[in-house]
Amino acid sequence: MSKVLKRRGDAAMDRSGTLAVSENDPGNPFQAMGGSRSRHFNSTLLRSTLAAIWTFKNDLEDVERRQSAAAVALAAFKPKDEIEAMIAAQAVAMHYGAMECFRRSMLPDQPSEIAARMRKDGANLARGMIDMLDALDRKRGKAPQVVRVERVVVHDGGQAIVGNLTRDGDERGGA
Repeated sequence: MSKVLKRRGDAAMDRSGTLAVSENDPGNPFQAMGGSRSRHFNSTLLRSTLAAIWTFKNDLEDVERRQSAAAVALAAFKPKDEIEAMIAAQAVAMHYGAMECFRRSMLPDQPSEIAARMRKDGANLARGMIDMLDALDRKRGKAPQVVRVERVVVHDGGQAIVGNLTRDGDERGGA
């Protein structure tokens, strides 16, 4: 790894303008992004996420901005463990992929069928990102529990209540 020349925010950049990630750094500088005690896992996850983001390779300022923004986005998920970090990394990569598809769909003189395909791919990636957010919520126990009753059989003389009940037995918002 080349020597780090400058820092912008929390991102250390090397000569090529890419985020400098070194497994030899003391401590665990990327734990906020990877959620792991293993600095090797954290740096590998960050590298993989950054590699999934398309940049204008000849514009070092653009590379720096996009990689720094992606690192900040990854840290914003505040992953508590490796699984949460992998979900967050996929969500960040899908977001950037969707945005790139949308950008390409708007290029001048873009054939309409290619533009339509880019918009469709972007929408699919955006939905995939939402799925990753839902998966993260489920893992964290924040997702609402859903109980679906497929079939209710009430025999002669029986009674059934379908709906939400409070402790005192009042029905609230039944179906």
